[in-house]
Amino acid sequence: MIKNILISFLCFLFISVANAKQIKITSDKLEIVRTENISIFSGNVYALEDNLEIWSERLILTSSEDEKEVKEISAHGNVKILREELSIHGNKAKYHPNKNELVVFGEVEVLQNKNIIFCDKIVVDLENSSSIISSGSDSRVEALIISENKN
Repeated sequence: MIKNILISFLCFLFISVANAKQIKITSDKLEIVRTENISIFSGNVYALEDNLEIWSERLILTSSEDEKEVKEISAHGNVKILREELSIHGNKAKYHPNKNELVVFGEVEVLQNKNIIFCDKIVVDLENSSSIISSGSDSRVEALIISENKN
């Protein structure tokens, strides 16, 4: 009986560790507000999760009530995001680790290979490598697509 409980516990522990995500964040300052389940990183913020890198002036990490998972990461001020050959710059960003979704707002510049896109908002589905790019009523999406002729 104890052997079965121990095996069940070890299987549960292995599954929990296998599904855990690790986010490394460095900054000049960290403020923790436990009543709101938020951590505020400020000054030269850098965050890394797998192959997703985020730089900003300020980053707010919101966790679940039990503090076992990250619900949302919000980056503010001079946001720069790198993932493989994709580079996104903007004023603000929100990353939802559970949905594997990234949203960047405000004067957005997207660089991939030699292609450049300017817009107000980009929503990136990181799992399926798809994006929705949009701009407000007073501006339009602009794209410069470079294709190299190989003769």
